[in-house]
Amino acid sequence: MHRLAIPAITLLALATYSTEAAAADPLIGYVNMQRAILEVEEGKRAKTQLQKKYEIKQRELSKREQELKALQEAIEKESVVKQDAAARQRRVEFQTKYLELQQIFMKESQELQKMQEKEIKAIQDKMRKVIKNIGKAGGYTLILEIQENRLLFAKQHLDITNEVIRKYNAKYK
Repeated sequence: MHRLAIPAITLLALATYSTEAAAADPLIGYVNMQRAILEVEEGKRAKTQLQKKYEIKQRELSKREQELKALQEAIEKESVVKQDAAARQRRVEFQTKYLELQQIFMKESQELQKMQEKEIKAIQDKMRKVIKNIGKAGGYTLILEIQENRLLFAKQHLDITNEVIRKYNAKYK
């Protein structure tokens, strides 16, 4: 009788332990933040607004570039005919305007980059709150941020990106 009691107690202990271990299994999820930012309504609006600003600035820069090309062509035609001080002055004027255009282009690019970073940061901050709420409500142990090429393998059911997008859109219309 004593010999049967020890294995029975061991089995009972193992069964109890495995039930407790199963209840304590970590719940893990992951979010593709880049995709979520691009797919939430606020992200789509920000992208559209930035694209419009980019197009406006690009038209302005293209107009200046065309003016410079016309000036360059005029200088090239003049240089064939004459090599006087006025022609040299026009070449200097062209180089100055060309450098100004490059500086404006760099300034505008940096400005657009800063605007984009500001928009993304604002969305990310709100999105992190949504993710935190999902984590707490869903009993998650860990929610990871992934990037397209960095995740080697994960089961699809662990991806909560669609839920994050849905809840973000519901909260921040």
